[in-house]
Amino acid sequence: MLKQITRLPVWLVELFTGAKSFVANPLIGSQRLNRWGLHVGRVALAHGVMRLRMALLSWRVPKADRRQFIEQGYVLKHNYLPEAEYQALVEEVRHGPGEVRQCIQGNARTRRMLLAPEVLEKMPHTRALMKDPAFRRLMRFCAGHLRMPICHAEKVMNGVTDDAPDPQTNLHVDTFQPTMKFWLYLEDVSEHNGPFVFVPGSTCLTRDRLRWEYQMSLKAREHADRYTARGSFRVGQEEAETLGKQPPQSFHVPGNTLLIANTFGVHARGHAEPGTSRLALWGMSRTNPFNPLPGLGFESLNRLQYRVLQRMRQRDDERAAARGVRSSWHRVEGEEFCWSA
Repeated sequence: MLKQITRLPVWLVELFTGAKSFVANPLIGSQRLNRWGLHVGRVALAHGVMRLRMALLSWRVPKADRRQFIEQGYVLKHNYLPEAEYQALVEEVRHGPGEVRQCIQGNARTRRMLLAPEVLEKMPHTRALMKDPAFRRLMRFCAGHLRMPICHAEKVMNGVTDDAPDPQTNLHVDTFQPTMKFWLYLEDVSEHNGPFVFVPGSTCLTRDRLRWEYQMSLKAREHADRYTARGSFRVGQEEAETLGKQPPQSFHVPGNTLLIANTFGVHARGHAEPGTSRLALWGMSRTNPFNPLPGLGFESLNRLQYRVLQRMRQRDDERAAARGVRSSWHRVEGEEFCWSA
């Protein structure tokens, strides 16, 4: 009881942040408060704030891109880079000099190399992309924030173990707030190596979507699915049909395709054949959903977020080592950075 009293101020403050777990925060998970509309209110307010920030950052972003992202929930751009630049970027990423970390979920292994400033100093083609004004304007608009997304080189390897299926292949939403993720694919993506799956229009706050959010909030804390209980709601196939404007769409795209998605929308990682993989530049941005200002875009702040993430990873390593296990995102030891490993 005393612990609950002392933690109450923290739980209250978290209501005004991106905190989403119905288990970790008893106010977020309160059936009574959610029956009164707490969760739906947070969803609606976060959505409105994001639209305001996006409007402030829409300058010089092509109208077609703005419209597609708002109405459909994604932007898709084929042949994003000139061919020579694209091929140079692919070769550079395949021999990237940064630290590699990996996470294993079910039978899938995801490896990422953080594109921190000191790493980009050795990757001129990747650095040029990250500095490109048109690329930065589009990233900032879709993120609703002047701070650039944290970026990685990423390789997803499918069917590497005999464990349970990859949980990311279940349709789901990441969180209650609009969240931006992007992929610049450096290999062709097809039904064989796990395409991104998205329900077009499922980012819109329709009556059906708000009703679904309300119903999920009443049962999320006690839900059998641990991801749902933590605020990343899993979505049934029939539910997905009602939450968007079209059925789930698989993005079978060639290399050199840029895909940006609002993962408040219903999405998943497509099923893939064992032994296949896909390579991409990947990044995400998730900010305080209730701050109406688009933040600051100083380069020092962009650099700082990488330092913070690196320190968090080190702390996770230390805590895991004290328990005699590996952290969820652990370093790939004893191997050079090679996407084919």
